[in-house]
Amino acid sequence: MSQLKAIIFDLDGTLVDSARDLQDATNALLAEEGLRQISLDETKSMIGDGAAKLVERAVSATGGDMTRLPALVARFLEIYQANASRHTEAYPGVADTLAGLRGLGLPLAVVTNKPHAATMDILEALGLRGYFDAVIGGDTLPERKPHPAPVLMALGQLGVAPEAALMVGDNYHDVQAARAAGVRAFAVTYGYSHKPHAELGADRLIATMAELLPVVEGGLAA
Repeated sequence: MSQLKAIIFDLDGTLVDSARDLQDATNALLAEEGLRQISLDETKSMIGDGAAKLVERAVSATGGDMTRLPALVARFLEIYQANASRHTEAYPGVADTLAGLRGLGLPLAVVTNKPHAATMDILEALGLRGYFDAVIGGDTLPERKPHPAPVLMALGQLGVAPEAALMVGDNYHDVQAARAAGVRAFAVTYGYSHKPHAELGADRLIATMAELLPVVEGGLAA
């Protein structure tokens, strides 16, 4: 097994809990359309595959007009990006873990299906931007996770080969993207997974972000 030289993180459900802001923006859109509001649990079940998929799922669940999806996605982005970090918080242990990993000399990246502008706003607001050498959003490339292209783009910016990298995420698309890119994958057992964690196919499950640093320091031994 190659020595670890870089770590790539998912954002929503891995580094930050953004569900409340996503719920607020989705419900503001639904209210404009005269549709019912969705709960926080419903929102969490819809997160992970990008803004367009979130809006599609929400509009479908509330009986909205699916033929207007492109316009509704555009409106959602206007609403969300104006307040992307109002309630969003880093999960416990995230900042300390990122600082510890940087202290080991590891370059770090974020690869998310969230739009790049909102991603940058959140990282800046939470004081996390400085930890990352590359940030790839869901609109940076034509492809999003589970496609490997965003992961490979991050690796290219970091100058690290796939076999020397680790992806840490919370959902199936994170593990699938990592696998397709030839990268090892860990999954956190909090967040917004759409499948049981044991079925994600990750190399390892971690219950808190704080568990990651000692695992990395120990050479990723199982």
